[in-house]
Amino acid sequence: MPHPTVIACMLTEDDLARLREKCTVHVRPMGCPVGDGHIESAFAIVTTPYDQITPELLHRAQNLKLVAQFGAGTDNIDLEAAKAQGVIVTHTPGITAISTAELTMALILSLTRRLPEGRRVLGERPDAMPLGVGLTSKKLGIVGLGQIGSAVARRAHAFGMKILYHNRKQANPTIERETIATRCSLEELFTISDVVTLHCDLNPDSHQLVDAKVLSLMKSTAILINTARAGVVEEAALIRAITSKHIGGAGLDVFGPKVLDSLRNHPRVVLTPHAGTATKETRDAMSNSVVESILSFLDEDATVTNRKI
Repeated sequence: MPHPTVIACMLTEDDLARLREKCTVHVRPMGCPVGDGHIESAFAIVTTPYDQITPELLHRAQNLKLVAQFGAGTDNIDLEAAKAQGVIVTHTPGITAISTAELTMALILSLTRRLPEGRRVLGERPDAMPLGVGLTSKKLGIVGLGQIGSAVARRAHAFGMKILYHNRKQANPTIERETIATRCSLEELFTISDVVTLHCDLNPDSHQLVDAKVLSLMKSTAILINTARAGVVEEAALIRAITSKHIGGAGLDVFGPKVLDSLRNHPRVVLTPHAGTATKETRDAMSNSVVESILSFLDEDATVTNRKI
């Protein structure tokens, strides 16, 4: 029997070699649309958050059995359409927590210590460096105390920050005890926090959760961090809040073109190119997880690993 066809991307050479032992692998360059070439014959496709897996694409892929997402979030995949077509979706939960939490802390530190502004005065008088603020005793509001939010809470607690969080459900009691975290309403969190960081999934309930009304609650010195999904924030309202100095600044790892055009050179904004998972350790682990999901599907005696649906 011919080997099943897999359209792959983002995988390490070692993991590609493992996959080629059981599959015919076509490597898709980053930026190349997932529907270009071999989609009609593909048994499995490896997708990234930039790929839109629509009902139309799934309809073209009549041989498709598995979508293996290279990432934790699956908001780019029409899960209902996949389920209706009998396509299994897997993802890489948990693996991204540490690297995303580390990036979150880097953004917080960069903005509270005013490093972007400091870079602009290099070579000037020593007293030209603007004064930042320390993290000890500052209030950190976390929207979404899941795996990533919990990893942020532990690191922020080590810096001496006071942890507030907003969840639909009570968080794990262990993380509450470890970080002395207090649950509160979204409105209270935005009102009293010195830094707010977003770590919730993007879904119909969280779409533009942080809108003009919510942003208006923030202190004029407060900072917003988003390493979750761009759609959680009403970006036009955020641009207004920053340019009018209603809030103190923003660190954004996810954003749309309007934010890039308006805030790229703003002294109180740090933008990063969706770099939450961009460490060698994390990307290697994600690659391994994706290949394990595909190989476990091919093994009739095994349970598919990291299955979303």
